[in-house]
Amino acid sequence: MQKILSRSEYDFFTTASTRWRDSDTLGHINHTIYLSILETAHKDFLIHMYGEEKLPLDFDSTSAGLLASMQVTYIEQSHHPAKFDVGFRITRVGTKSYDVHEALFLKGEDTPVFQSIHTFVMFNFKEQKSIPVDDIVKENLQEIE
Repeated sequence: MQKILSRSEYDFFTTASTRWRDSDTLGHINHTIYLSILETAHKDFLIHMYGEEKLPLDFDSTSAGLLASMQVTYIEQSHHPAKFDVGFRITRVGTKSYDVHEALFLKGEDTPVFQSIHTFVMFNFKEQKSIPVDDIVKENLQEIE
């Protein structure tokens, strides 16, 4: 089971807002929308780590994180309109993979409505093989105690 992290335990934040179409028939934000928000916000996290000019986001990249797995935990309901603070924290670094805790917080709340752990494998797209984790990822590691 995932440890639910509070707002203060995340290193980097960006923001996201819901759209009317993000609601399901019960008026909740649809569960798939949380993942879509994280996918979009992840680019802001990569820019934070690597910088805009070194961003490894294309198929010619020789060093990029490739999503290998995710664990998700739905903690609370949310409704449209919602403004989220999206938190990121690297919590594990292995030889060729690393984990990122990612969470969505409603403005002013300390407990997330949604949290996930994404495992990324470092990958060289030109050579089509996994590679060792970048130093920049290692430098951003903050393990969970």
